[in-house]
Amino acid sequence: MALRGIGSFLPMAACAVALGTAPMASAQTNAITGETFTAGTTGALARLCGATAQEPAYAAAVHFCHGLLVGAGQTSDMMHKRQGTRPGFCLPTPSPTLDQVAASFVAWAAANPQLQGMRAADGLTRFAAAQYPCATRSARR
Repeated sequence: MALRGIGSFLPMAACAVALGTAPMASAQTNAITGETFTAGTTGALARLCGATAQEPAYAAAVHFCHGLLVGAGQTSDMMHKRQGTRPGFCLPTPSPTLDQVAASFVAWAAANPQLQGMRAADGLTRFAAAQYPCATRSARR
């Protein structure tokens, strides 16, 4: 799918949730809203990555989370290769699944509540460095 297609899907999904066209669970105290998608914070990203299948915005939240995880990882990899610098994190072999990385990120964010307001990209960088440290210079990402 072209980026244009993804770019138009996510705002529509976020707007549907924000405008109430997607049913919201009344008992839910931390419901996913359009603001959750646009907040750009570590806490908001952790909320999206931790969405449950019972939530109306589940599919949009998980796809948003996975897309951001992949995009941040690929951007980091490209920057380090281009600059010839050591990566900030090194994934193990075999690599964890996106669901495993998302669950680990949610747990890390919960253990670091002081970072909830940090930009999502900065939070992801800190998480990846803590969760997947590079043991040696020859470690692969």
